[in-house]
Amino acid sequence: MSARLDGVCVDIVVRGRWRRSAVRVLDDVSLDLAAGSTTALVGESGCGKSMIAAVLSGLLPPGSAATGRLCVGGEDFVGEEFVGDALRGHDPRWRRLRGHRVGHVPQSAATSFTPVRTIGDQLDEVVATLGGAADATELCRRVHLDPVALRLYPHELSGGMAQRAAIAAAIAGDPAILVADEPTSALDADLAAEIWELLAASARGGVAVLVITHDIETLRRRAATTDDRVVVMRAGRIVAQGGFDALAAADDAYVAEFLEAVR
Repeated sequence: MSARLDGVCVDIVVRGRWRRSAVRVLDDVSLDLAAGSTTALVGESGCGKSMIAAVLSGLLPPGSAATGRLCVGGEDFVGEEFVGDALRGHDPRWRRLRGHRVGHVPQSAATSFTPVRTIGDQLDEVVATLGGAADATELCRRVHLDPVALRLYPHELSGGMAQRAAIAAAIAGDPAILVADEPTSALDADLAAEIWELLAASARGGVAVLVITHDIETLRRRAATTDDRVVVMRAGRIVAQGGFDALAAADDAYVAEFLEAVR
């Protein structure tokens, strides 16, 4: 896998071992991202999209290992079979990167928060840990979340509120890279469009935004008014990248059919 992103480069192969069999999860992937851009990463389930989020966020799962080189924000992780421990947070360098250089919006927003503490308490803790300049109320303003949510517990939030709260936590450290993993999977079309616009606003502020998504319909609607880049994965590899309309009209049958699947 090869990626360059304003101080981020990855050149590794990720393998996992499940049921006593070794599997190459990411293989021969080349991805270039630019600061101030929004890139959508799409592909069928199990193709390796979330593993890219794990690599960039330092959250590789147990049972996985990698070889090659990873550089994030001037920090280098180099060596054979190094990432299995380094990217699971055992390497202390990740404490200086996660949240500060790389913000991560997890797949399940509501369950990413501790259920027995209010959203406000948890955002305050994130701000204090990262040394963020904005307090919880300001973060709510940035993600268009009513500050009343700060007094609520995670189970009291709607899906849209939980997703906004998760984005607020991800941007608390003013990261240069924002990785959002399926941020609209449980939302209706209108709420999905609002969440996409929040992420795009971060990109307009200079952040490199990578959105891992199955939300093809929202991508299609955005294609008329934005220059979002779309990257298509299949079986651990990137098979196409470019604008939505160009890819949907491509000669590659898999790419075209995947992007047209919801018509």
